[in-house]
Amino acid sequence: MADDNRPLKYARYAIGEIALVVIGILIALQINNWNEERKRAKQEKNILLALKSDFIESKLRLNQTIIVQKKCIRQSITLISIYEGKVPYPNTDSIKTYLQYGAFSWYRAEIVTGAYDALLNAGDSELIKNQDLIRLLAEYFSILNSGFEDQETSMNLLNNMQIVAAPALLTLSVSNWRERIGLDPVSDAGKEGQALKHLFEQDAFFSYLYHKTVIEELRLTIQEDLLSRMSEILSIIDNELE
Repeated sequence: MADDNRPLKYARYAIGEIALVVIGILIALQINNWNEERKRAKQEKNILLALKSDFIESKLRLNQTIIVQKKCIRQSITLISIYEGKVPYPNTDSIKTYLQYGAFSWYRAEIVTGAYDALLNAGDSELIKNQDLIRLLAEYFSILNSGFEDQETSMNLLNNMQIVAAPALLTLSVSNWRERIGLDPVSDAGKEGQALKHLFEQDAFFSYLYHKTVIEELRLTIQEDLLSRMSEILSIIDNELE
């Protein structure tokens, strides 16, 4: 009977050994999965922290740009209104200011994109679990990149304006800009008057300025939309980090 039970004991022993090996493998796999999950969670956190840093800096820069952009548009509109006779003719210094900080001004925030670019280049976008965040990031950078066409058009219009107004630019430059490069302020009222007369006779200059102002208003709308999206993205990132 002992001999008859021996194969059964061996079978039970073998099954027990196999079960232990299987359990050991399953435990090892589970531990490995836990380690991988912790590793991915750490990578995701680092990505989110890098994105947060970029968006905080970009938001600061964009806020500053929007402030000066609005001022540029206001002064450009005032200059066009003077040309059209809808606003009383101001003193020469005021017109110089409208020209320098309105007509001839152009602003663009240098948005920080390093973290997102690195994320795409490394193919690590799947590490971000929040699908709403992935969607918002894609929409945000799509809008950001599509704005370059308007920027180029605005710059071309600015170049055209400077070419048309070239004969008057030196005389009508603001004093602090002249002083920066070591030039004395223009003190010849007669020469300034001739320069102003020449400028306000240039219909092409104000046509270019009108077109540029319209585009700058559009760019401002896009910038304000980007600012709103930045706030939304930062809010989601903060929630994910918590």
